[in-house]
Amino acid sequence: MKNARTLITFVGTAFAGRTALKRALQARQDQDLLELLDALLNVAVVVTGVLVIVRRLRRGEEEA
Repeated sequence: MKNARTLITFVGTAFAGRTALKRALQARQDQDLLELLDALLNVAVVVTGVLVIVRRLRRGEEEA
């Protein structure tokens, strides 16, 4: 059950990553530096979140 919860979190994080990447590509196309920076920071947050989730799955930890 705890891994199912973590996997649901992973899926949500993946969708957030997809959105962040789309925003980054659009900002790059529009040549909007501030939007691009914001989108890239969001991508970094998503990557960090995925890494934390993977670590939890490997260790068998339950979400806090």
